[in-house]
Amino acid sequence: MKKRNFHTGLDIYVINSIVYGITFCMKNLITLIAVILFVSSATLLNAQETIIPLKDGDLSNIPLTGDIYHKDTTNTFDKFMEIWVFDDGTNYFKVTFSKKERIRYGNMRIYSDQLVCEYLFKVNGTTIYDTYGINSNINNRGANHILGDNIINENEIKLSYSEPPVNSCDKYADGKLTLNYISGSTPTLQWVRVNNELYGDNSKCPDGSSMDLTDFVIPANMTLIKQ
Repeated sequence: MKKRNFHTGLDIYVINSIVYGITFCMKNLITLIAVILFVSSATLLNAQETIIPLKDGDLSNIPLTGDIYHKDTTNTFDKFMEIWVFDDGTNYFKVTFSKKERIRYGNMRIYSDQLVCEYLFKVNGTTIYDTYGINSNINNRGANHILGDNIINENEIKLSYSEPPVNSCDKYADGKLTLNYISGSTPTLQWVRVNNELYGDNSKCPDGSSMDLTDFVIPANMTLIKQ
């Protein structure tokens, strides 16, 4: 009768146990390394970003390296992020403001929170502009032509201003818009636009069309009521 070799079975068991142990440790080691690399990368990224409050006008100590983020740290934009309406019987204007966070300036490593909007403008019931709904370009921060990040104080901000062109080219004129928030039982928003001097030239746009030389049509001064 052939004798069973218990030592061989035991050896195989021990070897399998060792291999399993090594494999288990290697998997955990890989996971640990991945976690360390992720945390280190996130820490390094945060360390390279300088956050500057939008309301802080002192930009003298901005570092020359890393990302710069002009952030609405005081949430000043929030009170403006409502639906506002002006109606004088002839002109009807409705605007909804919202905040876009960490918008990048071109190819620079500079980012900013910006106030953007959608709006509807009618004259005697005829729609002139409608950037809501299917016409909305809210995800393209500059497409609706009214936006900015200049916080003057907790109740006043300034935005760059233009209006949709009547053709495929840009509008020749531009302006600056000041919004003043006035609290009360029914908050209001003072809307004051100042037209800039005409800028640049009126040469043709890349598609061959001429620039839109028409004037702005939305009223320059309005008191809008929160809805």
